[in-house]
Amino acid sequence: MYRPRCLVFGFSWVVLVMVGLWAWGALPAAARDISWVELRPGMEFGFLSAGQSARSGSDRIACLRLDPIHLRFKVLAAPKGGTGHTARVWRIKSGALAVFNAGQYAADLSYLGLLVTGGKARGRLAARLGALFAAEPRDPTLPLARIIDLRYTPFPTAANPYREAAQSLMLVDRFGAVRVRKSPKVAHRTLVAEDDQGRIMVMVTEGGHTLWELADFLKRHQLGLREIMCMDGGGESQIDLKVGGFSYHQYGDPAESPDFPLPWPRPPLPVVLAVFPRVGGVKTEVR
Repeated sequence: MYRPRCLVFGFSWVVLVMVGLWAWGALPAAARDISWVELRPGMEFGFLSAGQSARSGSDRIACLRLDPIHLRFKVLAAPKGGTGHTARVWRIKSGALAVFNAGQYAADLSYLGLLVTGGKARGRLAARLGALFAAEPRDPTLPLARIIDLRYTPFPTAANPYREAAQSLMLVDRFGAVRVRKSPKVAHRTLVAEDDQGRIMVMVTEGGHTLWELADFLKRHQLGLREIMCMDGGGESQIDLKVGGFSYHQYGDPAESPDFPLPWPRPPLPVVLAVFPRVGGVKTEVR
């Protein structure tokens, strides 16, 4: 029987569209929500929609995915008692590709927990802070960057194998357990996660979230993340990124501030984590 070629083509097109829609629906939500843009080898950027997890402002979460094979991490810290700089000033002064806020601080600007910069330790491990971001190992057998869950993995502070480290809160652990309590406090948040391929993902919210609701959202979202830790929030939640002609920055509002688009002041950060190109391949130093 003769069938017009246009009808056959049309039918085939409909079938392809239906198969495509089915496949789209079968994909994990994260695969549909994030369209990654490669900024340079080992560095990708995209947005995740947090939906009703956001209590104020935008529901977008800026996501920066980093491969430690191509990029290195460094803790930048102001001199003792110094106030530091905003994320942008830190980035410009250091020449980094990206800078984001590290952990939490006391009223006197001392870091709450263990901080290691250039192999030199400041402070000590804090029992209530269950996560440690560690990078640039002296031992070539160790991961180039990782999140250590201090509940399950003891960290040898006396023989610290990492040159850079920053301690903060564990948000979601490798077993999918949310490690923070429910609280009504709404704030902008900075998160650091390790995925199942050993990449590091930095996530900075553009709106206000409670920690527990944000953790629950990420736990249910299929992003392939093993552990997620939370850095400081509120006005200290900052990221500044510039790679070639691409730039992005996000500065949080003060915690519990009214949901108005006001030009809130940007507080300086005494300590940040910076991302640099890894020039000349992976370098390790055994001591």
